[in-house]
Amino acid sequence: MIMRMASVSVAQAAQRLGVSVPRIHQRIADGSLAAERIGSQWVVDERSLVRIQERSKAGRPISLRSAWAVIAASENDRDRLKEGGSVTSARARVHLDRLLAPYLVRADDEESVGELAVSLRSMFRNRAERRLLRAAPADLADLRADSRWASLVDLGASGIASGDVEGYLEESKVEGVAKDYLLVESDRGANVVLHVIPDGQYPFPNSRLRLAADLAEHRGPREEARAAELVHELAPEWKEVER
Repeated sequence: MIMRMASVSVAQAAQRLGVSVPRIHQRIADGSLAAERIGSQWVVDERSLVRIQERSKAGRPISLRSAWAVIAASENDRDRLKEGGSVTSARARVHLDRLLAPYLVRADDEESVGELAVSLRSMFRNRAERRLLRAAPADLADLRADSRWASLVDLGASGIASGDVEGYLEESKVEGVAKDYLLVESDRGANVVLHVIPDGQYPFPNSRLRLAADLAEHRGPREEARAAELVHELAPEWKEVER
């Protein structure tokens, strides 16, 4: 479920990013920082602010090809790893090991969960273009059942109750689906999360690591906690595979 976060003043945003107030106004003007005018003052959406803070301190995201190779490695899918070549395969295993190694010992405290969520969002940011959209509530059931999805994200099976629709869709099919269901961009109040992938990209529908990345991007405490659980499940299994 998409959560609406609180807003902060321009001065508070500047303090948190360590920049000047005019710089915040520049970011608002160029669209890199979401904000709205209330009376004569601008207020900044905290969710947008948190994203910028994360990107300034998180590690560099890996490429789309590498992100899916890491997911393939987590599934021990040797055939799809070979498709990327020996160098990509080796790098994928290194990335995966670095991600999972700290979580061989379970850590459920809020700080550890938050750090893991940041790592997931950073590492897998380029796996797909994430778009927040809105459909008429009456159309959600038909949209969920549409055969054009490459893969649906089953939030219910992950333990997160939500009536929203989330899934992976090949780039060539986006326009048709958006037109058929009158989908509109809607950062706030969105009920459709669309992950746009290149045509032919296998979305690993049963991957726990991919689901963990999906959940982490919701930024809610329940979603991040469930993402951590999935990573904790994977870590010892990966260790056994690598022995």
